[in-house]
Amino acid sequence: MTVFQQNLTLLIVDDDVVNISTLTSLFAQIFTIEVAYDGKAALQKIVSSDIDLVLSKVNAPVINGQELCSFVKNNRLTAHIPIVFLALDANADEEEECLSMGAIDYIALNARPNTILYRVKNHMTMVAQQKKLALVSCTDGLTGLANRMQLDTMLNKEWYAAVRGNHSMAILLIDIDNFKLFNDEFGHLEGDKCLKIVASIIAKSKRRERDFAARYGGEEFVLLLPFTDLKGATQVAELLLSKVREINIQAAKKAFFSMVTISIGVTAYVPSHDKGLVNNPMELLNCADKHLFKAKQNGRNCYSASEEY
Repeated sequence: MTVFQQNLTLLIVDDDVVNISTLTSLFAQIFTIEVAYDGKAALQKIVSSDIDLVLSKVNAPVINGQELCSFVKNNRLTAHIPIVFLALDANADEEEECLSMGAIDYIALNARPNTILYRVKNHMTMVAQQKKLALVSCTDGLTGLANRMQLDTMLNKEWYAAVRGNHSMAILLIDIDNFKLFNDEFGHLEGDKCLKIVASIIAKSKRRERDFAARYGGEEFVLLLPFTDLKGATQVAELLLSKVREINIQAAKKAFFSMVTISIGVTAYVPSHDKGLVNNPMELLNCADKHLFKAKQNGRNCYSASEEY
């Protein structure tokens, strides 16, 4: 068992408390366990939590296993989650149907406990390997922050979570002032060091587990803050401005300030399906970009902010 496996989450879907108790005991020492007593509850957990594998009874109540599988596999945000079915009365026809819908395995519920254990562990090992590869492909090699591809994924995920939860989310778009002048005067190696330092400050500014920092491109960074209103976002912006100034990195001679500074565009919004100014997450990012431009117009080393409606 690897440390990576210990951090994986298994969702058990069954309405039989005895089965749930047995399966939980089987896997509790290996994975984090989530439980759903019907298919509808399982869907709610899948879209709101980080589920790595679903172990579902075929004939789950409310929404059966096949319907659950169809939803998961036809949603681009959840299609990667493997589904293993447990069958009370296993038969070849049902197995063929479940596998054809995208399930990764079909196991008889009366199989030996260790058989169920090892088959699920083997599938989870594949999940762990895929997550390692995904982590590499979604990380900016220089700063260690998430890259643009991962930002797009998380922005969509948090947007729709905010729509469902009717809560505010905020975006900070951060730019290192006069960075081209810095590179021209001190060279790209020093420029890379500067990027790493600023990236580290941004990463340390995260207050909640779901706060998300990414390198947007070049000398621009994004800080995504779910469950955050404009007041909270501007407090983070003020802290970032102060922390970067405190590092006191010498700026280029032609720069406006003697030390390296940043400018920040801030916006916050409660997303909804209703038509309005902001209809999708990219528009929210564009609003932050407009405020970043205003901050630069206002002399840099500051932030510009507004709440979008």
